[in-house]
Amino acid sequence: MSKIIVADTGPLIALARLELLATLAKLFSSVYVPDQVVAEATRDPNKPGASTILFALEQHWLKQQSIDLDSRLENLSKVLDLGEAEAIALAEQLGAIVLIDERRGRSVAKQRNIPITGTAAILIKAKQAGEVAQVKPLLDTLDKVGYRLSPALINEVLKIIGEN
Repeated sequence: MSKIIVADTGPLIALARLELLATLAKLFSSVYVPDQVVAEATRDPNKPGASTILFALEQHWLKQQSIDLDSRLENLSKVLDLGEAEAIALAEQLGAIVLIDERRGRSVAKQRNIPITGTAAILIKAKQAGEVAQVKPLLDTLDKVGYRLSPALINEVLKIIGEN
C-alpha cells in the first residue's frame, strides 16, 4: 500500500458514484487530486458524485493539490483537457501512478513513462483486497449511469476475478 495515485476526473467521478472513494484511500498510501480535477468534478454541486468527492476531501481520503503552470503542463494542456494534463503532470512530479481512463491521456502518460491504472483495475484491486464482494454489479452500475468501458475490458475483468 505504499503507492501514491493521482486521479483524473472521469475515474474519480465513477468511483464516487460507486461510493468507493474511501476504498481507493485504503488501496493507496495517498490519493491526490489536482485543482482542475476537483473543479471539473464539483463545479456543479448537483452533478452526480460531486458531494461524495467533496466529502472525501473533507475526510482527507483525497488530497487536493495545486500544480504550477510550467512548460510541462503547458505542453500537456495543448493535447489534453486541463484536468487530464494536471493529473499527468502531478503524477510525474510525485512519481505516482495516474488513474486515468481516457485513451489519449493514457497514451500520453505511457509516452512519459508514468505508470497508469484505470477504473476497472481499481475494481479488481478492491475485490482482491476484500473491499468489495463483487465487481459485476459495480460494472453494471457504471454502465447504467453512462460510464462506458469496452465489452472486451469488462469480460477481461470478470475473467480475472472469476465472475464470468
